[in-house]
Amino acid sequence: MSDFFNRIIGLFLVFILLVIAPLIIQSLSRDLTIKRSILNEMTNFVDKVTDTGHISDLDKTDFYVGCSSYGAVVDIKIKRYMRIVNPDGNGSTYCTYVLTDKITDWDQGDIIEVDVQAIDHTTAQKLAVYFNKVSTPKLDFQLAGMIR
Repeated sequence: MSDFFNRIIGLFLVFILLVIAPLIIQSLSRDLTIKRSILNEMTNFVDKVTDTGHISDLDKTDFYVGCSSYGAVVDIKIKRYMRIVNPDGNGSTYCTYVLTDKITDWDQGDIIEVDVQAIDHTTAQKLAVYFNKVSTPKLDFQLAGMIR
């Protein structure tokens, strides 16, 4: 009778090792590739804006499509912090930054912040919750740069 239980347990372990484990490993690998690719898109976009000081509609569209083309459903926000130089009363000045909606033309010293957040969990995160009962946070990246 114990031989029957051992075979059932063995078949269960074979199923886990031959089907579920490779599925989890492949989805985790794809998840890491998605994250790295989105970070590369963000870096390229921020570098382009900091070098040129201008964003066209085509640049924004290319960035949105580039981030969405890797398989993750993401929400992208581009923020501009405009530099304002204020006198301090002692004959010198200090800088403050104000969030503004106008993001097409940038001045030297302005700060661009790109925020990319996942709307849904990736396949690897869903599998981790289902099989391991481990909840991982959604994709959330922020990257900033100062206009030169």
